[in-house]
Amino acid sequence: MMHLILLVLGLSVLLFIVRTMVTVEMRQRPSNISDEEKHNAILLLWGIGIMFLLLFIPYQAWQLAGSSRGWDGALIMGSSLMGSVLIFFGSYCTIKGKRLKARVPSM
Repeated sequence: MMHLILLVLGLSVLLFIVRTMVTVEMRQRPSNISDEEKHNAILLLWGIGIMFLLLFIPYQAWQLAGSSRGWDGALIMGSSLMGSVLIFFGSYCTIKGKRLKARVPSM
């Protein structure tokens, strides 16, 4: 039961981090070098969280499925990793697309 809770929590945190990264990216562009360094450092820190979650979510799915060490365990790990990456990129594109559409003035 705990692995299911951690899996759902990991997916929720992944979506929160994606939303936060898009918000940071869509801020005004930095005007000088020190602001640009801060901007990139913030994005890098959120990226480290995403890298952790892209490894944590498949591990929790593997634990939830029974921790098999055979080919079925590899299949579970691989498919949950691909699913996590698809969720990440899909939500990133969706959220960023909505934010970009909101910025563009309509005619």
